[in-house]
Amino acid sequence: MGPIVRARVKPCAGMNRLPVVRLGALAPNGKIERREASRPGRPGRRAASRIVLEKTMMPAFIERGAPLRLFRIAMIGSALASFSGVPAHAAGPAPVPMAVLPLKLLDTSGEPTDQSAQHEARLARLTDEIAVDLTGTGLYSAAVLPAEHLRRNCPAGQAACLLQAARDRGAHLIFVGVVHKSSTLILQFWARLVDVRTGRDVLTRDLNFRGDTDEAWQRAEAFLVAQIRDAAAAPP
Repeated sequence: MGPIVRARVKPCAGMNRLPVVRLGALAPNGKIERREASRPGRPGRRAASRIVLEKTMMPAFIERGAPLRLFRIAMIGSALASFSGVPAHAAGPAPVPMAVLPLKLLDTSGEPTDQSAQHEARLARLTDEIAVDLTGTGLYSAAVLPAEHLRRNCPAGQAACLLQAARDRGAHLIFVGVVHKSSTLILQFWARLVDVRTGRDVLTRDLNFRGDTDEAWQRAEAFLVAQIRDAAAAPP
């Protein structure tokens, strides 16, 4: 025997008590085997009644509040169906392809200690973080131009060659960045976004920061990315 289904029935005219409840067991053949049970407190009393059941009733419990739940489910399904028809372009413009050149360091501090190994590691890490964080803004799709590729194809670092390398990668913009260490504690971060078709600057930023440490460089990078994001998102 299948699951029990419960439905409230309508009393006939002349009934002066609460209606009876009909219990039906859903048989394997899809038919409902009906049984009657009186309300508690009135054993043995029955009255003529009629019940209307859908022919296509699902084999599940029908309880108080079920119609409201079914209504909510139907509304949610309708809303999801309407969202599925929204065109993809309605979410906003596609990210702009960008090529990120490996960062360079200009050290005029005159410090006697050789920090070239630490600086090379910071430059490589900062270059990767810029590409990742600019992509994370949703405004750009940034990728680093491999240093080996540039050394092989643009050994002199000519601007025309670098722009062509970015175009070959499908980029619309190229990021150029230089960190200048002018003293032990004072550094500058010069950054440019250049249109690869015209070679003209789209955005320039010159930032000052203190401290030649990993943390100081990372803070400068995060601030620069926020500056680029806000400038790109601002209305023209």
